[in-house]
Amino acid sequence: MKKIIIKSILLIFGILLFYACSSKNFQNKGDNPRESIEEIITKPNAFHLKLNIDSLLNSYKTKISNLDKDEHIFPLDSVIESDSSRVVVIGKFINKKDVFAIDIYGNWQTQNIYFYKFGNGVWEKLKSDDYNWDIVNFSFENFNNDEDTEILFLGHSNMNGNRENTIYKYDESENKFVKSIGLFATELSYDQINNLVHYQYSGSWYMNSTQTEYKWSKCKLIPLKSVEKQYKNTSEMNNGKEWIRYYENPTLYKDTLVLKYKKTYNEKNKKLYDLWENFFDKK
Repeated sequence: MKKIIIKSILLIFGILLFYACSSKNFQNKGDNPRESIEEIITKPNAFHLKLNIDSLLNSYKTKISNLDKDEHIFPLDSVIESDSSRVVVIGKFINKKDVFAIDIYGNWQTQNIYFYKFGNGVWEKLKSDDYNWDIVNFSFENFNNDEDTEILFLGHSNMNGNRENTIYKYDESENKFVKSIGLFATELSYDQINNLVHYQYSGSWYMNSTQTEYKWSKCKLIPLKSVEKQYKNTSEMNNGKEWIRYYENPTLYKDTLVLKYKKTYNEKNKKLYDLWENFFDKK
């Protein structure tokens, strides 16, 4: 899976830095610490509200006329100015012909992603599915055998290394960005030969370990098959007694998985062992 670019958003760092700097300004403002905290919390959107994104994008009209496929312009790159970080990127990062822009910013409460497309000398704000997670970084990657590139947004990882992976795909027929899928994953990978996306989740004693294979249905990813292991109960974690469940999608076009069987997992059972260990190799 070829990575074109990765940009760190550094939201947490930006917020902490802002709070640390702001505390100096508020420490002598009064005896009520609650008033100071509320004033600090409500201030982070000041920079975003002042920024005229239309004017910012329009100021780059001349530069974008000669953009190459792998060339990107960053009018804003992790700006920290009495606010959380913000990134604006312009480029032909979806295909070779169209110029797009992404505006990404947020604070401790909300995350915002806005998409724009340049055509006939003007910028058009595009419709897009909502984003409802934090953002640490993003990249332009190939998750499909078509000519377009997808956008992968990554959230903060937990103590086990798992984090939210959200893929957005441009739908040319609707002229909008579609959230193809959002998965809290240990690993998300692309099988270029079979045009499939592989999802893996593990690392927690209290959650099921899961492997799922996804296929493309227009601009959405739908599950084809899935397998999961689960301890029978918390008291049996140390003795290794687990369930294994296997699911399949009977429709091949809807986001539907149906349980095919549930069995006690035993590594000595070659069929069950092979199902789990070589899940993505089985067609």
